[in-house]
Amino acid sequence: MRKWLVRGLMLGLTLLMALGGAWFIMAHAANADAEPVPPELAREAFKRSVVWMSAHEQKVLGDGNAALWWMVSTAAERSGDPRLQSLVKRSIELSYGGANATSPWRRLVEPGASIELRDRMIEGLQPYQRFYYYSATCRPVEADQSGLGSEQFIEGNVCQPMWRKVLLSDNVCTTHQLLGIRMARRSGCPLSPQVAALESELIDDIALQLRLDPVFRDAYIQRVLTMQWVAGPQHVKPIWLRRVLQAQRADGGWSGDRFLLGLPGWLQPAAFRQWMSAIMPSRFPAGEPESEFHATAQGLLLMALAMSPPPASVSDR
Repeated sequence: MRKWLVRGLMLGLTLLMALGGAWFIMAHAANADAEPVPPELAREAFKRSVVWMSAHEQKVLGDGNAALWWMVSTAAERSGDPRLQSLVKRSIELSYGGANATSPWRRLVEPGASIELRDRMIEGLQPYQRFYYYSATCRPVEADQSGLGSEQFIEGNVCQPMWRKVLLSDNVCTTHQLLGIRMARRSGCPLSPQVAALESELIDDIALQLRLDPVFRDAYIQRVLTMQWVAGPQHVKPIWLRRVLQAQRADGGWSGDRFLLGLPGWLQPAAFRQWMSAIMPSRFPAGEPESEFHATAQGLLLMALAMSPPPASVSDR
C-alpha cells in the first residue's frame, strides 16, 4: 500500500512539474520580443471586424450592453467608418427609445445625453456594474449586502490579492475597475488626485496578468485593449497585439473561448470540451468556438486604436 502511495505521489509531482514547465514555455512565448505591428496590418484587421459587425448586425443590435457600445462608438469616432457610425446610431434608437430615452446607461454611449437617476436599477447588479452606474451618473452607490459601493472602487484596488480575485476567480476584475474609472472621468465625476495612482497600480497589475497568463480568451483581449486605450501604446508589447491579430477568425470576428495559440487543434480546450460532451453533455456543450459580439467589440476597438494615433479633435475620456 505504501509503495503505491509513493508512486502516486511521484506521478502527481511529475505531472505538476510537466504542467508548470508547459505553462512557463507558453508564457515565455506570449511575451517574447516581436516586431511592432504595422498600422496597415491593424487597419486590415479592423476592416475585417467591421465586415463581421455588418454581417451580424441583427445579432449585435439585439445586444444592449452599453459598455460594449461605448467601445464600438469610440471605434467609430476614431476611424470615421460610416458603417460603424450607422450601427451605433441604430443601436441608440433601439436601446434608448421611449421610456428608455433617459436611461443612465445611455450616458456611457452618449456622454452628453440627458438622463434620469434610477437608483432601483442597481438591485441585482454585479459589483462592477454598480460601479458603472456611478460612472454613468456620478451618483455614489453605497455598499450593502449585495456588493461593494462605488467608493471602494475609486479608493483602492478591489482586485487584490490578484492570485485569488483575478487569476483564480474573476479574470476581468482589474480591467473592469480601470475601465469604470475611465467612464467616470468621461462623465465628469469628481475624482480625487489619488485616483491617478490607483490607475497606475491597476495598469501595472494588468501588465503582470498578461505576462503570467498566456491563455487567449475574452479576458486576454480586454487586457490588451485596456493597456492600449488607457496606458497607451508605448506600454503594449508588440507580441500581445500580434497574438490578438493571430486569434482573429476567418469571418473577421473574435471568439471569447479559451484558445492556446500555437498548439494543434487536438490540444485545444475546445477539443477537450467536445470529448467531454459525449460523457456530460449538460456540463460540456458540444460545438466549435464562434465569433461573438463581446470579444469582437473589444478587438474592433483595439484595432481602431492600433491602426493610427488619435486625432487631436477626438477624445473618449
